[in-house]
Amino acid sequence: MKIRIFSVLCENVPGVMMRITRGFTRRQINLDSITVGIEPTGLARIILMFKADDHMAELMRRVLSRSEPIVDVEVIEPERSIVREVALLKTRKLDEKQLLEVIQQVERVGGRVLESKGNVVIAELSGEHDEIERAIEALGPKLLKEVARSGQVLMSREVS
Repeated sequence: MKIRIFSVLCENVPGVMMRITRGFTRRQINLDSITVGIEPTGLARIILMFKADDHMAELMRRVLSRSEPIVDVEVIEPERSIVREVALLKTRKLDEKQLLEVIQQVERVGGRVLESKGNVVIAELSGEHDEIERAIEALGPKLLKEVARSGQVLMSREVS
């Protein structure tokens, strides 16, 4: 099994997300990330990331392609795309040493501190999923109180 990315272009109508996710649920496939954006045309672009073997990925592509509100299903190769994620981190109340450690860790991975009040830091990280995952693991639950993540967004490098 490997990571699969589908870019689904569909009509922006009520129930479309339920129809899409139901197909995955029926086949017991966990969606690792779902991100939705509205295209300039008014259509919705839904980015789905999941793990599946070749057979199941092709089956899901066909299932989605047959759904009524779906206009197009594009299989995206991660190697041919720019994939990013954004995470907001909020720390517990920290002592001075921990505060310095968090700020250094955030800056080391290219993040930035958005707010620091009463020894609580709110920081923003953006980059590749694995980089953000490592930073969150390094800080751990002893320092972090809350984490909010955007899900992965991508754009194909293909020129059409």
